[in-house]
Amino acid sequence: MKYTLRAEPIEFVQTAPRRRSWTADLAAPPQQVFAALTDDPDTWKTWFPNFRGGRWLAAAPDGGHGVGARREVRLVKPVVFHETVMAYEEPTRWAYRIDGLTVPMCHALIEEWAIEERGTGSRVTWTFAADPMPLIAFTLRFMPWAMSSTFHRAMKRLDRKLAPVSA
Repeated sequence: MKYTLRAEPIEFVQTAPRRRSWTADLAAPPQQVFAALTDDPDTWKTWFPNFRGGRWLAAAPDGGHGVGARREVRLVKPVVFHETVMAYEEPTRWAYRIDGLTVPMCHALIEEWAIEERGTGSRVTWTFAADPMPLIAFTLRFMPWAMSSTFHRAMKRLDRKLAPVSA
């Protein structure tokens, strides 16, 4: 990776210089949403805008995709991230730290996905916790609607993807 980010602990989600959170309700139950987020990173390209692919680079110490697992994510060229899972609390919380990336965006970055049961569905909250470089700082401060739009489009697509097939 061209840019190595500062390795922050999971508490950075609460203490980061810039934090933004977005929330959406989905019809799918938390277990199903959690699985969609954490299983195969390559499936994100079917529902997350600008996502081009992903793969697991290393398993967690327990052999799964929990804390310590590492993955690679490819967005629109030339953006590639290397991430380490920081929290894996099935089916309510998943977070990862960005360790390296191909473009200068942040000095440190952790993304957290929180999922809570809402009736028969789920409420999903995505938190972007960063020590950003100037362009991302500008986006987070003056154009949060851009990331909000991406998140809400992703959640609508994921909701459709997870919807049961009618007979």
